[in-house]
Amino acid sequence: MITETLAIVAALLAVIFLSLQLVERYAWARRASPVMLIIFLAALLSNVGIIPTEAPIYGALIGFAVPFAVCVILFTVDLGDVVKAGRPMLMAFLLAAIGSAAGVLLATVLLAPFLGDVLGESAWKIAGPYTGTYIGGSLNFFAMWTGLEIDNPDLLAAANAVDNLTLFPLYALWMFLPTVLAGRWIVARRWAVASEGDHAHAASDDRPSLIPTHVATIAALAVAIMAVSQWLKTSLIDSLMPGLPSIVIVTTLALIVAQSRWVRQLQGARQMGDMAFYLFFAAVGALINFYQAVVLSPVLFAYVIIVMAVHFAFLYTMGWLLKMDIGVLTIASVATKAGPALVPPIAESKDWHHLLLPGIVLGMLGYAVGNYAGLAVAHAARMLIGG
Repeated sequence: MITETLAIVAALLAVIFLSLQLVERYAWARRASPVMLIIFLAALLSNVGIIPTEAPIYGALIGFAVPFAVCVILFTVDLGDVVKAGRPMLMAFLLAAIGSAAGVLLATVLLAPFLGDVLGESAWKIAGPYTGTYIGGSLNFFAMWTGLEIDNPDLLAAANAVDNLTLFPLYALWMFLPTVLAGRWIVARRWAVASEGDHAHAASDDRPSLIPTHVATIAALAVAIMAVSQWLKTSLIDSLMPGLPSIVIVTTLALIVAQSRWVRQLQGARQMGDMAFYLFFAAVGALINFYQAVVLSPVLFAYVIIVMAVHFAFLYTMGWLLKMDIGVLTIASVATKAGPALVPPIAESKDWHHLLLPGIVLGMLGYAVGNYAGLAVAHAARMLIGG
C-alpha cells in the first residue's frame, strides 16, 4: 500500500489525469462526467488497498480545495449583469429558487427519520447542500457540504452520485415539458422578453490562454481571501454568530473582489477552480466505502424526487398564474440546477436564442447566492425537525 504523502498525492493526480483523458476520448466517459470518474477511480484505489482509506492529506486537500475553488470561480461573476437579464428572467429565477427551497424543506421533513439514521441530530444539515445545488449547481453543493461540516464521505459519495445521475431525467423534463405545456400557455405583455440580442455562447473563458501573471494573481487573491475569512471568523464573527460557516464569508469577500473589472478580466479562473474541485473529488473518493455508498443511495433518490417534483410544480404553476413565458421559466430552471453550462444546449435546441445570454447570467447569479440560500434553508430545516 502507498503510504507516503507525496506518493498518495501523485496517485490522486494520476486519477485526475486518467479521468480527463477518458472524457476527452470517449463519449461514454463524457456522459459519466469527470467528477464521477474521479470519485470512482479514487475510491477503487482505496477499496482495493493501493492507497489508504484514511490519511491526513485527504483532510488537508478537502479543507483547501473547496474555498479556493469557490473564490476563483466567483471571480468571474459580474453582479451588474444581473440587471441586464431583465425582470422576467429575474422573476423566473426567484420562482425556481423558491420552488427548490420548498422542495428541500418538504423532503427533509418527510425523510427526517431515515436521514436521522445516518446523520443523527445533524440530519437538518443535508438541506444545505441540496438547496445549494438546486439554486447554484454543484459548486454550491460541495461548498455547503464542507461549510456545514457534514462528516460522512460515504454519504457524500452517494449524494454526489444521485445528484449527477438525476441530471439525465432533468434534461428530459427540460426538453419535454415546454413542448407539452406550450399550447396551454398565454404570455402577458409585462413578462415578454426581447428577442433581439447576441446569439453567441458567451463562453470566451472556455479555453483561455493561461498567462502566468494572471494565474499567480488569481491564486494570490484567492488565498488572501481565505486567510482574511478565517481571521474574520475566529476574531470577530464566532463571537457574534458561532454557527456561521466560513464558506459564506469566503463567498461574500470573493463577490466583492469580483466586482472589479480588472479581476474579472484575469484569465484562467474557471480552469483553476475546476482543478481545485478535481483534487477535492479525488480526496473524497479515497475516503469512500463502496458498500456504504450504495446502501445510502435509495433514501437520497427519494429525497431528490421530492425536491424535483416540488420545484417543477411550483415553478410552472406560478408561471402559468402570472402568465410568464414557458421558455423563460424553463431556462431559469436549467440555470438554477445546472448552472451556465447546460443553458446553451437547451436554449439552442429549443430555438430560444434570445434567452441564451440571460440564462447564463442567471446561472452565475445562482453561483453567487446558492451558499446563502443553502445556509438559510438548512437552519429552517433545523427549526422544523430539530437538531
